[in-house]
Amino acid sequence: MRIVSLASGSSGNCTLIVSEHTRLLIDAGISRRQILQKLEKVLGLLPRIDAILITHEHTDHTSGLGKAARAFQCPIYASEGTAPLVESLLTGGERLLTFKLGKNFQIRDLSIAPFPIPHDAAEPCGFVIEEESLFQSINKRIALATDLGTVTEEIRKYLLECDLVMLEANHDVEMLLHGNYPEDLKQRILSDVGHLSNEVAGQTLRHLAERGRLRAAVLMHLSKNNNRPKLALETVQGHLNGAEVTVAVAPRDRMSAVFTV
Repeated sequence: MRIVSLASGSSGNCTLIVSEHTRLLIDAGISRRQILQKLEKVLGLLPRIDAILITHEHTDHTSGLGKAARAFQCPIYASEGTAPLVESLLTGGERLLTFKLGKNFQIRDLSIAPFPIPHDAAEPCGFVIEEESLFQSINKRIALATDLGTVTEEIRKYLLECDLVMLEANHDVEMLLHGNYPEDLKQRILSDVGHLSNEVAGQTLRHLAERGRLRAAVLMHLSKNNNRPKLALETVQGHLNGAEVTVAVAPRDRMSAVFTV
């Protein structure tokens, strides 16, 4: 599989997953024009997308959803709790399909395992995505978990068997506490249904490296005001303490590198 973050942050989120037979977008929080321009750099002119998966209904994950789905003529997948809120953003010409959290579903050669995450949305989720192949003894697995206030034991179990994890590292706690955000917003971000700090991201990735098969991590959804890419990277690498895990940061407003598993 190849993975590219097209955008990651409070101004918009969109991630491309490409397997041998399938092309998925996770979230569509940037404009159709931006999505097309970025996809053409990776996939060439008139790119094909087979489906768009939605993590939750917040606008930085859905603002370009309807137009993108119509442009690609592809279905949208959302959890049963998220679907009604997503439907209100659509014109009616799109195909909206629902899934149950904890129940796998298939899109071509990709098996999708949606799992619940703690965030202040209707029924937010992360995804473990596995490429099924006849020619590998162990299928490759990746996960995306962003917009979560804490990492539960259930989430850790989903992430343990993944080769690459795209995990939120939203803020540095000291920067947030001493920054100029209103106090109620600070408390929302720090809550169990808010956003993940660099420290917790680092602790989680260390756990996965020690007990799972983690080989690469991408730090996602960094705050513009309460974090810095270098700081997030240094904090996480400090927790990994020399483990053989490649760590990168997804830029807020441009494409990441292409990651391969």
